[in-house]
Amino acid sequence: MSKETYEALKAVLVAHSKGLRVTKDGTMGYQLHTAGPVARAGRKLPNIFFAWVREGKNDTALHFFPIYSHPQLFDDLPPKLRKKMTGKSCFHIKTADPELLEAIGAMLERGREIYTGTGKA
Repeated sequence: MSKETYEALKAVLVAHSKGLRVTKDGTMGYQLHTAGPVARAGRKLPNIFFAWVREGKNDTALHFFPIYSHPQLFDDLPPKLRKKMTGKSCFHIKTADPELLEAIGAMLERGREIYTGTGKA
């Protein structure tokens, strides 16, 4: 079950990775950073962590940094997705149904727009 969930979540990350850079793709998961500089907390950083999906023993974890850095812009997450959130930026997902994948895709797209400067920040 976890392998299928991991592959489904990775596919959603890949689909929403325009303007981002793959920094990890292997047994430790799939990870994205911004491809260029990002202004954060008054500092200009060369890049910043965006998201990471990794397969676990019982579920798949999705770490999503934009929800940590800009929580107010994600207040409207669907309840089904919000329920999967643990901590400030991690989602634990056992099975990925189409409705959940669509919500994750919308969340990733919003974060991508924020971090690449194509959306509101």
